[in-house]
Amino acid sequence: MERRIVLAYDGSINADWVSRYALQMAATFPCRHLLLIHILDGSFSRERIGEKFAAIAAEGDLRGIECHSVIHDQSGDVFSTLLQAIPPGKQIYCLCGARIAPRGRGFLAGTISDRLLRCRQFNVMAIRVVSPGLLGCPRTLLFPLAGHPRGFQTAMPFLQMLAASVKRLYLLRVMTVNPLHFRYISASAAKKKIAEGYEYLSEVAAEIREQASGFDWHFDRNVVLSDDWTKEILIQAGKVNAAMILLGATERNLPSRFFYGNKIEQILRTTSCDVGIYRRV
Repeated sequence: MERRIVLAYDGSINADWVSRYALQMAATFPCRHLLLIHILDGSFSRERIGEKFAAIAAEGDLRGIECHSVIHDQSGDVFSTLLQAIPPGKQIYCLCGARIAPRGRGFLAGTISDRLLRCRQFNVMAIRVVSPGLLGCPRTLLFPLAGHPRGFQTAMPFLQMLAASVKRLYLLRVMTVNPLHFRYISASAAKKKIAEGYEYLSEVAAEIREQASGFDWHFDRNVVLSDDWTKEILIQAGKVNAAMILLGATERNLPSRFFYGNKIEQILRTTSCDVGIYRRV
């Protein structure tokens, strides 16, 4: 099976913004195909969703993208119905939105997007759109890396799907120090941590260049020593005027129902630019 983009569409204005990313990413695959899926939960009529899908398809026609739409009646809950509708497999990339839930419950915790990121049946990217005027085409991308050996490889397909619009790629390594020890760390220990961070980013940059040799990206690297990973990512996003932050999701860093202290939830809540949360099967 060829790689395909699936948009889990809830009918909201945020989903309309995410659809621009879906079209942009679908254009990077040879099949140039986009599958639109909506589960009728009573929020919108079938006719209204049909009109919205027709508008997305019309935009797809202008880009040479074939859009196929599926509108399902809800069977059980929305999430289980979505899982029945979305083809499983490593070649499927499902896009969904990350927007504030009712009563301030957070952007991911307990949402359909959160459950899609956890399901591990296909690749998923949940997108928080702050700047709809980008039209799904971020030119400056901030890519924080956690430092896991070859862990960045899981992001490569998502980087490549954004590649057509990205001109500057900022690789960031935040070397975290326990807050109790941060102010007392010696200059030599700090220097050693910074050097380790740059060595890692150099290896990552070399492999990205090799695997994405056809893309005209300007690379920048930065290593920061900090006691607050979330704060530093937001600071660096502002400094480089990032249009999008790309973050990997794991079971450990996905928000639980106790989400207020969660790092990803804090970034989604405070960000001044778009954020993509990805997870690869």
